[in-house]
Amino acid sequence: MIRKITALAFLVIFLCAASEEIYAGQPGTADMVFNRRFMEKLTPMMPFDLLVKMVGTEGTKSGEDKRSSPPTVIYHWNGERKSTLDVKVSAGKVVNATAISPKNKKFSIGKTGE
Repeated sequence: MIRKITALAFLVIFLCAASEEIYAGQPGTADMVFNRRFMEKLTPMMPFDLLVKMVGTEGTKSGEDKRSSPPTVIYHWNGERKSTLDVKVSAGKVVNATAISPKNKKFSIGKTGE
């Protein structure tokens, strides 16, 4: 009886730990909150690779405009506490970023620095 309970406990612990690792490594899912403090770290025309390093995972591609030159790609992340981040990238640089904070406030930056 004790062996069954011990085995079941180990199984539950393993499944909980494994699900966190699977969830955290998914593109578009970040282990951070997107809010004003995060947006203050972003700079207009920063390299997209640097943003990905800051967030910790790649975003999911949510749109693309091939008519513009160079083409613009939109990426999306879901953060903790129901925050989100949407970023427009052109020629490997962030040209626009918008975050929705957990308190449903919108923060944006553009290539002009606003």
